[in-house]
Amino acid sequence: MAGARGIDDEKKSYSGIFLLAVGCLLAGAVWSVWDDNITRRPWKKYQAEFFALEVQRAQKTLQDEVDRLAKDTGYQDVTKELAAARESVRSGDTAKKLGELAAKRSDLAVKAGDAEFALRLVKSKLEEAWYEYEHATLTNRPTEARKAHIDELNKDKVEVDKRLAERQAQVDQVGKEIDEVNSTIKSLEDKQRDMEVARLGLERKLDTLQIHLGPANLPRIPKIQQVVLDEFDRSAFNNPLGRVDRCTSCHSAIEKAGFENDPNPFKTHPNREVILFKHPPERFGCTPCHQGQGPAVNSVEKAHGEVKFWEKELLRGDNVQASCIKCHTDLRIPGAEIVEHGEDMFVQLGCHGCHLVEGYEGLDKVGPYLRRIAAKADPAWVVRWIENPHAFRPNTKMPNFMFNRAQATAIAAYLLDASKADSEQWTASHVAPVGVNSNSAERVAQGQALADSLGCRGCHGFAPGESPALLGANKDIAPNLSNIAEKTGARWIYHWLKNPRGYSPVSRMPNLRLSDDEATALTSFLLTLGAPKSDDEALAATLHQPETIAMGQSLVRKYGCFGCHDIPGMETESRIGVELSTFGSKPKEELFFGNHTDIPETWDAWTTNKLKSPRTYQTDRIEQVMPQFDLAEDDIKALRIFLSSRADDKIPVKYRYPNVQRSNALVQGRRVVERYNCVGCHIIEQRGGAIRVRYEETPTLAPPILNGEGAKVQPPWMFNFLKRPVYIRPWLKVRMPTFGLSDEETNTLVAYFLAQEAVQIPFVHIDEASIPAETIQAGKALTGVDYFNCFSCHQQGDRKPEGPPEGWAPDLGMARTRLNPEWIVRWLHDPQQVQPGTKMPSFYPGGPDDVLGGDEEAQIRALRDFLMMINQPAQVATSATGRTSAASSNGSVN
Repeated sequence: MAGARGIDDEKKSYSGIFLLAVGCLLAGAVWSVWDDNITRRPWKKYQAEFFALEVQRAQKTLQDEVDRLAKDTGYQDVTKELAAARESVRSGDTAKKLGELAAKRSDLAVKAGDAEFALRLVKSKLEEAWYEYEHATLTNRPTEARKAHIDELNKDKVEVDKRLAERQAQVDQVGKEIDEVNSTIKSLEDKQRDMEVARLGLERKLDTLQIHLGPANLPRIPKIQQVVLDEFDRSAFNNPLGRVDRCTSCHSAIEKAGFENDPNPFKTHPNREVILFKHPPERFGCTPCHQGQGPAVNSVEKAHGEVKFWEKELLRGDNVQASCIKCHTDLRIPGAEIVEHGEDMFVQLGCHGCHLVEGYEGLDKVGPYLRRIAAKADPAWVVRWIENPHAFRPNTKMPNFMFNRAQATAIAAYLLDASKADSEQWTASHVAPVGVNSNSAERVAQGQALADSLGCRGCHGFAPGESPALLGANKDIAPNLSNIAEKTGARWIYHWLKNPRGYSPVSRMPNLRLSDDEATALTSFLLTLGAPKSDDEALAATLHQPETIAMGQSLVRKYGCFGCHDIPGMETESRIGVELSTFGSKPKEELFFGNHTDIPETWDAWTTNKLKSPRTYQTDRIEQVMPQFDLAEDDIKALRIFLSSRADDKIPVKYRYPNVQRSNALVQGRRVVERYNCVGCHIIEQRGGAIRVRYEETPTLAPPILNGEGAKVQPPWMFNFLKRPVYIRPWLKVRMPTFGLSDEETNTLVAYFLAQEAVQIPFVHIDEASIPAETIQAGKALTGVDYFNCFSCHQQGDRKPEGPPEGWAPDLGMARTRLNPEWIVRWLHDPQQVQPGTKMPSFYPGGPDDVLGGDEEAQIRALRDFLMMINQPAQVATSATGRTSAASSNGSVN
């Protein structure tokens, strides 16, 4: 039986199998430890590498400093002098003297110690004597002897105190003699220490970057770096959740200077001083701006959110700017330039006309008023324009819908028919102008001169390709007029110039308050720009066909023309485009790429190509109607980043920028400024002023710079001026027009200028009875010819200054109602600081010594008070006087 069974089981050896099993178990244990601590914890590797890099960088910096000191002859001289001084106190007469003084101080210190011991002994006896005295008093025993004993002890104490003071003084004196001998050494040591400050600081820094274990310097142990943002997120049940952010576990250098040129993750945050100063990572973390998967640390891909179905993939580069708008209403902040530009493009191109976006619902239509288009435009031109507006004006904001001729004709037919009644009524009430003559060289020259001088060129170009100011890279802010005669005729141009709101109640074009002669001259000039096309009788017949009109109405509804234009019959139509309020959160799986296989399936790629070629995803089955804008690459990028900011994130209030009221005032004001292109003439917030290129040789004749206007002028005056402009510099040819602003728009602009300067209390009270008459007289004297001679440049009412107009300055007769008193004080202190480049001279410091005792602050206040009283009734000027420095309740906050 044993032979049949082979080797007996009890005699078999399983050692090989056990060895293999133990080996596998050991390998598995090693692998599991490695995988758990190394493979799935890449942050440890990054931290260790950064720690080593930081130590290496610190050692190199320290060595560079050591080498610098070694080459510093001054430092070397001090070191040699210190060594020589130390050597002198170790040998020779100096060393002997120091030894004697040290021995003497030691001996005196012993004697002082004996005296101190004797003093303690006397004090202890006094305590005992007082106890005996007080106990005898309480027990009604005799106290005379005990009181006498206390007196004797007090006498002993005085003697011992005196002896101790004498001996301590002897010790101090010897110490001073020793210090005097060592003073040279101390002085040199202090000097050497001052020269070694940088090296000592670097040594301390290096010391903190390592763990010291005996003689060995070990690297720091990597640790998870975590920030918890309290109640930052919301659950599916709208309950607050904390957000865990561990980004700095890998990005250890993000807050540390000196690693700007290193690769990630060892790189310092770009623009660290600005961005991280306002957004410290310990409070805001990283993911609120950069997105990604904050808690993930087991792989780079997971931490960056680059995994399937993670909706908040890491934002890189300029894409991070999309996060700014989540907390900041006002995007005019450092680091948000691209998303700000994208928002500007979105608003001014009229994207909100087709797409509903939260926060942009109530914006005005951006296109022209079409209720009277039949009175304005040549019908054949309307057809050509609709067919391809870019052929007529390459830089127009109007997109190309790529209509064929039949579609364009149908839409034109509908627009002309729908506007027929209003157009006929307008035409009947606006007769053809008299005096328009485009063949008269004199009239044309006069009109061209007016176009050059009144300010028209702040908005309009008059030659092909001429653009005073652009929206983005290639879109005109206002129409280029180089072919206007092809579009319209003398009647419409003349009455439009006279009163734009008489034709379009929503016109952005302001009223220049032209005389009839000026309007006819300008009309004559404009009619020389381009030429009418010949009439097409067949087209005219087609435009009146009912089926063509019906087809046009259908096309207008389909393509949403009413989103930008006010069109009769389309008042109740809704937007035709999809809502984009949360488009930035839309996953790529919900985007339709059509038949494309050449476009990466990412949100960025889809959006970029949609903006570049809006119908690129159209198929035989799926029609798309979005028009072609022909945007530049940079503008497409800016729009894409802005659209990516339209997400469903709701940032808690405590993490947002706090001054919402001021931000809203700035944003709403800028929209009004952009709508009316105020920056075509004026520099506002350091931007704009396109027209100033025409005044490079005479900048004082250009429209004024409005930086700081909120602090400069009084709000009531600003409101009234914007509603009904008056001449401040009557000699200027360029003209502040009347924009016909509503009260709401005017208040928005006033609040905007005040918000720029953070003016908190905009009201000003002038107390005519608060300053003595002599102060006003001093101010008047200072403005006179004996001192500053202010009226040699400034107009005062009807009295004009001397010299050419380019040297004249604003009317000071308006100062009381126009200027903020406290602004006048700042202006007089330093005009260049308030408005760099101004021709206003600075009189202070350096004011006269014989006015108000040479007190320059008093002189400035006197000038202010006098200006506040100009043009006041005589009895007021003689009995009272202006205001004190406290008479203004204007204030500002930073």
